[in-house]
This record gives sequence, C-alpha cells and structure tokens, in this order.
Amino acid sequence: MSNLAVFPDLALAREEAAQWLARRDRGLTPEERATFDAWRSNPANARALNEMSALWNEMDSLQALAEVLPRPAPQAGRPPSRGGGAQSTLRRGPGVALAASLLVGLVATGAYLARERLWSPGSEAPAHAQRHATAIGEQRSIAMEDGSVIALNTDSLVEVSLGGPTRELRLQRGEAHFTVAHDATRPFRVSVNGRVVQALGTAFSVRLHAGNAVEVIVTEGRVRLLDDEAPLVEQLSRGEVAWVGADNQPRITQLDGEALNERMAWRNGMLVFDGQTLGTALEEFSRYTPERIVLADPALRELRIGGYFPAGDTEALIEALRDNFGLDAHRDASGQIRIGPGTAQSARSGTN
Repeated sequence: MSNLAVFPDLALAREEAAQWLARRDRGLTPEERATFDAWRSNPANARALNEMSALWNEMDSLQALAEVLPRPAPQAGRPPSRGGGAQSTLRRGPGVALAASLLVGLVATGAYLARERLWSPGSEAPAHAQRHATAIGEQRSIAMEDGSVIALNTDSLVEVSLGGPTRELRLQRGEAHFTVAHDATRPFRVSVNGRVVQALGTAFSVRLHAGNAVEVIVTEGRVRLLDDEAPLVEQLSRGEVAWVGADNQPRITQLDGEALNERMAWRNGMLVFDGQTLGTALEEFSRYTPERIVLADPALRELRIGGYFPAGDTEALIEALRDNFGLDAHRDASGQIRIGPGTAQSARSGTN
C-alpha cells in the first residue's frame, strides 16, 4: 500500500507517561529531564501525559506536578514518530513498574470513566436489571456479579438482568464485547434488534450498525445466532463474523488472527485501518468524537489508508493527515475539522 500512516501508539505513550509520573517523587536528574523533554515534544506523548496526570490527580497522588513536569514549549518542525526514540532510555525500577502498571491498568479497564449510575432513574427495570452506558468517546469495562466482563464501546447502552434462570442482556445501541463466565445451568444471551446471540462458552462482540444491521464477531469459543428463538446460524467459531441486515440473511466471513486483533483494537483505545478508504475510516473515527469532520473534496473519500490510530484523538488525526498524506487538515472558524487536498495532491490533479 502506498499510503501507510504510522499513527501514534497510544498504549505505549500512556505506559511511558505513567512511568514518568511514577518517578516524580525521587526527582529527575538533568540527563533524565533532557530525555523527558525530548519524549514530551511528541504531541501524542504530551497528550498521554496530560491524560495520565488528570487520572493521577483524581487518585490524590500527584503533588508538585508543575515543578517536575512543566508545560512544554511549542516545537517547530515535524514531531518524531512513536515517542521520538526516547522510550528506549526509560528504566523500570520495581516501584516505578508497580505504580505505572496500576495507572495504566485503570485506564485500560475504564475505571476512571465509570461515573454514570448503573440504574436508570425512574425506570421500571426487573429485579437485578442494570443499565450501563457510555458517552461519545467513552469506553467502560464492567465486571458482572457472575464473573463475566463487558467491554462497552463508545456511545453504547446495554441492559443486564441476572436474576432469572438465564443471564439476559440487551444491547440497545452501540457495541460491546462480552467475556462470558462459564455456567452451564444459566445460559448467557444477548438480544439486539430482535436477534439473540447465545454463548456456548465464549467471548464475542456485538455491534448495532446504522439501519439496525447486527454484526457479531467471535473472539473465543462458539456462539449461536437466533432470530428471536428460530436459529439463524447454528454455530459461529473464533474469527467468524456474522452480518445480518434488513433481509435477515446472515453473511458469514472469516478473519485470521491479525485481522481479528485489528477489529478488536478498540478495546485498547485504538482504531486500525488496513486499506480502507479515507471516507470509511473517517466514518468510523467519528463514532469516537462529537467534533464534526468534513471532507472538502469528495474525491478524497477514495484515498486508501492504513495504520494504527488513537480513537477520538482529533489532534492526532489532523497531524497524521498532514504529515502522512500531505492533506490540508485544520479547524475552520466554526470549529469543525475540514480536510482537503494539500499542495502535493493539487499539483498532481492539475497534471492529469
């Protein structure tokens, strides 16, 4: 592929930011401060540092941050990719590793985002029913009392009822991944738009698309797909994807291990594009941000791109489109992000 964007590794940036914060108490030597300044000059690293700092503040563990980690001065020129090479100098002492692991773990599980009440105010939910929701750009990890775990993606809502002979869940909007605790006496069922995904000892994701199409991806084990109670697909196994649209005819595709990991990268806060058009990629990215993104030139929709991208990070989006593709990406006077052809694209178009 000629267009490959080396997008920032958000998970790595968060881990490194947590390490820097964990080492603050003993102070930084002049050499370490110089290394830190070089690392922080990468905009993706600076954003990860701000995110980790906010979380650390919520944990009441950050003191004198301004003295140890002053705001970086604006940097001229193109930022270094993937940490600017500074990550190799980070040393991991036992205390640093423990604190950093705790901080990154809280981000990975979404603990610091879990602020919404689980019960819907004023609802007439059945016994043991709970509602879990995320806002645009928010992700949550929900540990259920039966030992199962729900990873809830952006702008999603799931209802959970564990009080009966079966474990009943309903995905009302968005996308969720379910890691199911084994219990042969209590089937685990997820309802979505009239279809039911029944776990057969497994982990799987369910997404409700525009137009009420349903997509099921199996990441471990097996599931059965039903239309209410009538079977649609007797068995889906690891790597298999079922798409059920308006015609109610399931379409089954198979993902290899790499493609499966790419599809599930959202659970780590990343989006992966591998040859999709820019139009498709921007539609997916828009799920994770309330900001409006406009393609000024419709022809750019067909530009093929690839790479790893931090979900909802609009600043990284602008940087990547400028640096990797030479596009003109900026915020206009209304605040929306406008994407148009850069100088290179305009010159090529003029010669055709």
